[in-house]
Amino acid sequence: MTEKTVFLTFDDGPSPFLSRFTNLLQQEKVPATFFFIGENLNRIQPETAKAILASGSNIGWHSMTHDASLLYRKNNPTFLAEMEQARALGREKLGITSNLIRAPYGSTYLSSALHQETKDKGFTLLDWNIDSNDWRYKTNSARVVETVLHQANALAKQKEPLVILMHERKNTLEALPAIIHALKKNGYSFQAYKENTPFKLNFREH
Repeated sequence: MTEKTVFLTFDDGPSPFLSRFTNLLQQEKVPATFFFIGENLNRIQPETAKAILASGSNIGWHSMTHDASLLYRKNNPTFLAEMEQARALGREKLGITSNLIRAPYGSTYLSSALHQETKDKGFTLLDWNIDSNDWRYKTNSARVVETVLHQANALAKQKEPLVILMHERKNTLEALPAIIHALKKNGYSFQAYKENTPFKLNFREH
């Protein structure tokens, strides 16, 4: 892995757009990492999940509810329990085991004790260094492309891999080919983020 590595990551699935994302990624011959919400796992079949892994992409967990008022509340936060539940559900329903997680809204919301406990439970936590803002530009895929490439150019000076936060949305799907082509043209190679990837990025430690 080099500084010219990019990790495409997609949150909040599985969504109705998942198959279109996976088809596009296969056409472009690039892998990605999908962070699934536990409550959405009824939208996906085990065969689909295993095909995602077989294609070279990866799957992690994004809590059960994505509800910040529960996940990060001061008394009895549900973050760790929800990640454990999502991991168990992925094993039970999809037949896959993954300890990779992404904290909804980012790991800055975790207390120091909860962050340490997450590591103690064997989880690998990944945040991002590029926010595509696809959640903001809901109907403007061109702005999503522009936002990603602007941040990528700035980070190139820091000589570290890119971790791009995106979501399973229609505007993101429309923006994705231009993002991939521009990054390829700039010499980037694409990898799926795995638990043993040597590059670490989470806001609590970065």
